[in-house]
Amino acid sequence: MSEISSVAVVGAGAMGAMYAAHFARAGFPVRLVARGDRAARLADAGLTVNGEPLTAAVVDTAVGEHAPADLVLVAVKHQQLPEALDTIAPLVGADTTFLSVLNGLDSERIIAERFGAADRVLPCIALAMDAERSGAAVRYRQAGRLTFGDPAETVGGSDPGPSERVRRVQRALDHAGLVWDTPADMQHAMWWKFMVNVGINQASAVLDAPYGKFQQDGPGRSLMWALMDEAIAVGRAEGVDLGEADRAKWDTVLAGQPPQGMTSMHQDVLAGRPTEVDIFAGRVVELGAKHGIATPHNQTLQWILSSPWAE
Repeated sequence: MSEISSVAVVGAGAMGAMYAAHFARAGFPVRLVARGDRAARLADAGLTVNGEPLTAAVVDTAVGEHAPADLVLVAVKHQQLPEALDTIAPLVGADTTFLSVLNGLDSERIIAERFGAADRVLPCIALAMDAERSGAAVRYRQAGRLTFGDPAETVGGSDPGPSERVRRVQRALDHAGLVWDTPADMQHAMWWKFMVNVGINQASAVLDAPYGKFQQDGPGRSLMWALMDEAIAVGRAEGVDLGEADRAKWDTVLAGQPPQGMTSMHQDVLAGRPTEVDIFAGRVVELGAKHGIATPHNQTLQWILSSPWAE
């Protein structure tokens, strides 16, 4: 199994551009992939990341033939995923590895089913970055951390350690200057991030509030915890043991966020973009109904953030 020597990024928003810049600065051939008019606009406008031009090549996958990428980073919104997978398909080879930094619990399964790649889609969450995009300019103060690992169905034994595929990604991220960790229990890690998003993303979006409003006691912080507690309850019903230690872990991360920083969902509301409320509150409500667990806070947020005025 060869080392990762080429990277493709689908999704040129704040996160995708930030990761692309790290890989490009480290000398990896990086392709930002799009199709048609979107590819043309991206190529014409260019992007800057923290004031420096992003040197990644813009590739229109609807035109010509393309060499497979060793690593594909998927960095779109959940509702854009089907189109994004069509866009990236010409760059997917028999040994292409995927990292998805999408929110929610389902993107890895969707990617694996699309490409028949269950062993090559590494469960992944992105945490503690504060990238924001305004026009063609992306800025961030901290790149955060990528937490990833082997798919649960490929892990055998009590502590098999990471696979060679995971180790290749670790080495590539090291070279790109990106912080990572690879816990043994990725299901718990994925649910922890889901719990966090259900709380802070939705509360910040509905209250039009930056991180600082949740770092101190008050109504906003109380709403955040109430939303998260419902996610914890349905997670336990699904066999994931979330609890006080997970709440405390988030509180530590939250304390380190810039007070004026904004969650991605808060940015979506301000920009008039559709939110990911259906994969957060909607999923909690769905699982609550499945297990007979009341989820009134998430139900209310789903009603509010799904209203026409919120789009």
